[in-house]
Amino acid sequence: MTKEDFIQVDFNLPQHANELSKAEGVLEKLKHKVEHHNKNKSLTAELHSLLYEEIIRVLDYVGNLSIPAFKIEDRLERMYVLQYPHAPELAKKLWMDHYENIHHPYSLLKNRCFRLLDDLDEMYIALYGKNPPNWNI
Repeated sequence: MTKEDFIQVDFNLPQHANELSKAEGVLEKLKHKVEHHNKNKSLTAELHSLLYEEIIRVLDYVGNLSIPAFKIEDRLERMYVLQYPHAPELAKKLWMDHYENIHHPYSLLKNRCFRLLDDLDEMYIALYGKNPPNWNI
């Protein structure tokens, strides 16, 4: 399904392409740091905590950018229900696809953050045979 298949409406959502690009750049640098420490087996508990917090900051930033997209969910659903009153299943599928499309750029970066957090934790466990320090909270 392409954007042209969706109901054309302007929700006046902010355009975050620049902000998302910057967040992606920061995340890429963090990924390289994690890979460097994995390769060199140089991850300490303190470094793990520091990297973890930096990744969480990116995740929080992207999450905050995506808040306006969450606020249109009910409006978007109503539009599709009204557009396809005799095909509720189609309306549901279309609005969910449209909603997912709106969230896609944010979801990509959030998922990358979560994967990097998992990689960081797995690396710590592989090195020390115990849970990372942030798991004790």
